[in-house]
Amino acid sequence: MPEKARIRPVDEADLQEKTLASLAPYRDQDGRIYTIWATLAHHEDALRRFLVFGNHVLGKNTLPLKSRELMILRIAARAQAGYEWDQHVRIARSAGLADETILAAATGTWDGLGEFDQVLLGATDSLLDRQSVDDELWCRLEAHLRVEQIIDVLYTVGQYLTIATVINTLGVQVDGEAALPLPQPVDQKEAAA
Repeated sequence: MPEKARIRPVDEADLQEKTLASLAPYRDQDGRIYTIWATLAHHEDALRRFLVFGNHVLGKNTLPLKSRELMILRIAARAQAGYEWDQHVRIARSAGLADETILAAATGTWDGLGEFDQVLLGATDSLLDRQSVDDELWCRLEAHLRVEQIIDVLYTVGQYLTIATVINTLGVQVDGEAALPLPQPVDQKEAAA
């Protein structure tokens, strides 16, 4: 990821009223538009459309909040998307997840997690690696989830992989101090040794 932003966030004063209305729920505790959305506001029409889908994935998803956040944290860690990681560590903590659980999801040390979350994280990895799941994992998903929820698994991974790609390519930077350091990826060859 670039060390500095490749595209600076758009100043709020330069945004159309309809874009400002769409971004009303996407402000931090100080009332500022989140950096990711202010950056994507360079293409206001696309941003407004993307927020509709993002609102489903983040706000109306049929997956339990804590489980969804573990999936997003896994994606952020694997993609090394620091901004995404930081934002969702904060959301996960607000949802009641301990740092130990957050780091377990990020690093792939899932033994202490329940079977439901292990299945979701396994599906997340499979979707990131192969853009699909095999028959065995599909059966495990069906054993734990309704079809609607399986579709939300797919949407969640797709949405947050897209966001990670945007963050890493445009160089969206963490605002201030990181809530929790982003775990560095483990080289699979070193892990096997």
